[in-house]
Amino acid sequence: MSDRQTAIGKYQIIREIARSNDIVYEAYDPIMNRRVALKELAMPSGMNDTQREDRVKRFIREAKAAGSLNHPNIVTIYECGEEAGKYFIAMEYLDGHTLRNDLDTSGFIPIERAFAIVLDVLSALEYAHANGVIHRDIKPENIQLLPDGRVKLTDFGIARLTFEPNITMDGQVFGTPSYMSPEQVVGKEIDVRSDLFGVGVVLYEMIAGEKPFKGDSVVSITYAIMNTQPVQPSQANHTVWQFLSRALEKSPQLRYANSADMIAAAEAAANSLHSVVLDPGPTLGFMPGYGAAPPMNNPYMGGAHGAAPYAPPPQPAVYPYDPYQQAQAQTGLPQPVTTPYGQVQSYGPPPQPMTQAPLYYPAPRKPMMTPETKDFLGKLFLTVVVLGSVLGLVMVGIWALGVAIQRSQDQDKDASVRRDLGHMSSMPVDQRIKEREIALPKLRDTVSREEEERQLAMDYAQKGAQLAQSGDLVAASAAYQRGLEYDKTNSAISYALGDIYLKQASIERDSALQFQLKDVAAGYLSDAAANEQDPSRHGEYGNSAASIDLELARAEYRSGNKRGARNRLFRARRFGSPGSQRAVNVQQLLAEITR
Repeated sequence: MSDRQTAIGKYQIIREIARSNDIVYEAYDPIMNRRVALKELAMPSGMNDTQREDRVKRFIREAKAAGSLNHPNIVTIYECGEEAGKYFIAMEYLDGHTLRNDLDTSGFIPIERAFAIVLDVLSALEYAHANGVIHRDIKPENIQLLPDGRVKLTDFGIARLTFEPNITMDGQVFGTPSYMSPEQVVGKEIDVRSDLFGVGVVLYEMIAGEKPFKGDSVVSITYAIMNTQPVQPSQANHTVWQFLSRALEKSPQLRYANSADMIAAAEAAANSLHSVVLDPGPTLGFMPGYGAAPPMNNPYMGGAHGAAPYAPPPQPAVYPYDPYQQAQAQTGLPQPVTTPYGQVQSYGPPPQPMTQAPLYYPAPRKPMMTPETKDFLGKLFLTVVVLGSVLGLVMVGIWALGVAIQRSQDQDKDASVRRDLGHMSSMPVDQRIKEREIALPKLRDTVSREEEERQLAMDYAQKGAQLAQSGDLVAASAAYQRGLEYDKTNSAISYALGDIYLKQASIERDSALQFQLKDVAAGYLSDAAANEQDPSRHGEYGNSAASIDLELARAEYRSGNKRGARNRLFRARRFGSPGSQRAVNVQQLLAEITR
């Protein structure tokens, strides 16, 4: 509790008692001059609005559930309220401790005391059920044992109010796993018999010192509740065990119908603790109702010495059959029958066992396949995967072999074509270009075709150089461009084209057209620098491109096109030599533009 938390509403907080889903304080009511237990609704962080609203509804429902009940074995609710966003319930302050404390300390409860506690809890439930309240969370933590011997049922936090709409949707599970009924485990609609199942679990734990359905996880506990039968505790005689077995039936239809029936059966089982109860089974020797004992060879008795004659057994008396009493062995002798309601005498062979009513929950389905079938299918799947992989590798190998064979065939066919082209070195360049352009479509192998395209590009470069030397710059640039179509990465052709456009710009009188020619030249020189692998030529091409870009950037800056000037300066800085005077000029102009 925070140091600043001194009061909630009119209640003065004394100390914090417990903290789990909510916070419980010992508090003082100054108006009524009494101690109270004050439960404050705790809101965990990270909850959304819907979750908060649901928590508030359940908290208020707890107050409604317990507040509508006035019974000596149920905790009394004084008030439910809200202040400054804090919801609280004020209830009677209970001294003492919970049943859980006793179980943790002693391990188990003496059986007479255990039945006394259970009868008080059943009395509280009988009253609650009659008033439309189902507790849904019967467990030792919610059973308070007071110093004067009284028992109080507490914590109606997840109670179901039968007279109000259910805020729990079908399939939602609420409760404490070890004490939940089978129908609670699977989220089915529940009734009062679910509370009676919880009472049976609590009584079993008090008598045996352990829970009837054990497990190391929620899954294993709920599986035990749904599928296993508890073991009879050594402290429980036959009558007590019959009482527990019926309370812990997995089908609600086979349990006690209501709290009143269970109270009557619990009282009968408690009374059996002080009388001898014979477990059912074959009984030998003298049984009451058969008259005198048969004559025996006794020196002090005998037929000649006045022994009483043996009387034949009377006709068997018929008594109502208890459907919860197991069938006895067919011995032909009278059988004592112990029922949850007392011991009666029955004669003759026991009736046939009653056909058990259908269980509320069906037995688990049989596996769809046997382990042998699973093993076979697993091996079959593995075989298919392995064979598929092998087949895939074979197909890939066949494809690769086919490609290799096709390429070899194409190379053989191309060889004759290339042999003819190899004798063209002495031909004029125009003739070589013509022959290669005719031969190119005949080449099938990709490598062969690329080699001839590079050679054709060089032929066009040679033709462009001849035309440039003769002064026909326009025809020269067309030849160079045709060469680049066959080999775009040829840096020599790109540089030659840039040089051609620079020469054209130098003789152009129109300043705008001159600017455009230099711009094209700078682009080709930049491509040449980007594609050149030789470091010396890469630097030469890059410096040429940077010089033109710097010149054009100055012109654009003077005309007011700062953006265009800046882009050209970035390219000049990328291709120019670092540390040169040009690089210094580029950086100075960039600084001036970005001011």
